[in-house]
Amino acid sequence: MTDQQNSAGRCSLDQLHPKERSVLQYIWRRFAGQSFDDDRLRSMHVQRLSGMEVQLAFVSLRQQGWVQAVKKGWSERLYFIPFDKLQTLQEAFCHLKPEPLTATAVKLLQEGRSGITVDLFNVLVYIAKHHAAMTGKGVLHKKHIQRLGSVAELTPSDVEGLLLRYAHDEAYPPHVAVILDLLLAFELAAPVQGSLKANTAALQHWLALPREAMDRLVLLNMMERYVPNHAEYQHFTWRICDSSLTRGIWLAVDQLLASSMDRPERDASKAQSLSVEDAAPWVRLLTGCGYTDLGVDEEGRLHFRWRMDPSALLSGGNRNHPVEGQLFIQPDFELLIPPDVSYTVKYTAAMCTERISDDLMTVYRLTRDSVAQAAEAGMGPEKILSFLKEHAGTGVPENVQAALCQWGKDTERSWNPENLPAGTTPGERVEACDGSDNRYHAARYVCNPACGLMLPARREFVLELDDCVPDRVSIVPDLNHIPVMWTRDWRSYHSSTAKQMMEQALELSAKLEIAIDGSRMEFIPFQLERQPWKISGALYEPDSEKMGSTVQLGEGEWKEMRLVVP
Repeated sequence: MTDQQNSAGRCSLDQLHPKERSVLQYIWRRFAGQSFDDDRLRSMHVQRLSGMEVQLAFVSLRQQGWVQAVKKGWSERLYFIPFDKLQTLQEAFCHLKPEPLTATAVKLLQEGRSGITVDLFNVLVYIAKHHAAMTGKGVLHKKHIQRLGSVAELTPSDVEGLLLRYAHDEAYPPHVAVILDLLLAFELAAPVQGSLKANTAALQHWLALPREAMDRLVLLNMMERYVPNHAEYQHFTWRICDSSLTRGIWLAVDQLLASSMDRPERDASKAQSLSVEDAAPWVRLLTGCGYTDLGVDEEGRLHFRWRMDPSALLSGGNRNHPVEGQLFIQPDFELLIPPDVSYTVKYTAAMCTERISDDLMTVYRLTRDSVAQAAEAGMGPEKILSFLKEHAGTGVPENVQAALCQWGKDTERSWNPENLPAGTTPGERVEACDGSDNRYHAARYVCNPACGLMLPARREFVLELDDCVPDRVSIVPDLNHIPVMWTRDWRSYHSSTAKQMMEQALELSAKLEIAIDGSRMEFIPFQLERQPWKISGALYEPDSEKMGSTVQLGEGEWKEMRLVVP
């Protein structure tokens, strides 16, 4: 979410009517971004609000885009808070005060790997260099699956705990499935004529991004699509990205679980709790993807620390920073690529070299074979030398130039431009793209779930959006059959009429004002018993912040009354 979008989200949240805000906060706490149906909507008990008030506020929230709906079946709907609203609600409704530990109190279990975006980059380079053939069922050949598993630093143990469901799970190890799923979902690669190939247009846009923007897009994508279908799990994934947290500070996982959140009073028993064992797989995934480190304290409690500032990561504040670094060429044919070198330059360098290591500094090496391979793809030694001279910070050593010339003579006979494979060739300059046509320039590029390998855990991903919002008038029932004085006058009634008004309020999901022991109170009925006649509900003091109490009233236990209809 960009700063501008975040500001706009907060502004519109502040503009909500207090009743709408209360209903939205209830839905967020109870369901996070998970879906719920009409039965759950009708059973909501929000502090101080009658069912009719909840329904009216809900319609308004739908009209303003805070809640969306999909068509489940004939006249049936599923409702959910859109993913791009969750960060705003997290910041507004959940105020964390975690207690960080000193680094000496935590033992490092696993350091974050080089990063999921580095893995995606290296796999893109691999499929550009090799004919990644697929079977008739659309599965990569076994040798390519094995090679992709070795190209990536992400491991099966980083992923297995989430129990992700994906197509061709008998063929793809979980870490390879995650990488392929991200490539397909971002449309960076696609099956073409029996092989997996890079999508040139999408690749150009992707490589034009700084590393921070890539990290943000991948993290948000995983948070939206890989989190189990569990509201408390989704709350946890947002809570550990809270703006109050900073990089490099150890935090206990158990401090950020559901126990630290206030719950809607009547639904506390319904919400499923989340244990450290449940949450640990997500933190392991973040560590495998390079976002966090894992540690354990003296008591055996699991901890994590961010390797980057989570607030800056999700705000997208770094996306416009230019990347203008230069690479360095050593006499031993190694290319040293600092992190400030653009990915467009790094991609071309990778296409004509062999990868040695990925760390803070990426190391490639020019070899006879890598130059020959680049020549076959359309980037001959002359183009390589021209590229190196343009981007080398300290020039190209003479022995490297001489070797390139010699290798060029050895390979020029085999290079035929007419036999170039489809897609971007190593010699093409991948231009930086401005925001007008860059599909990834926005704060969150919306992936197409149908493009990936992962089977959606949430039904709303595969159902049709429903933009038809009911009219507010349809929520308020016809009151023509109700005596006007019931809603207008504050007075005492005969016991039979008083009971009739109570039953009418229950039927309408409305609220009443009643006098108990001389005090004017608000009463929201929930349940009626006939033998003997008793009605249960929530009783509140008007104009008070105190929590309500659940009471059961019998005939004659209240005096004056009035039916309250919004």
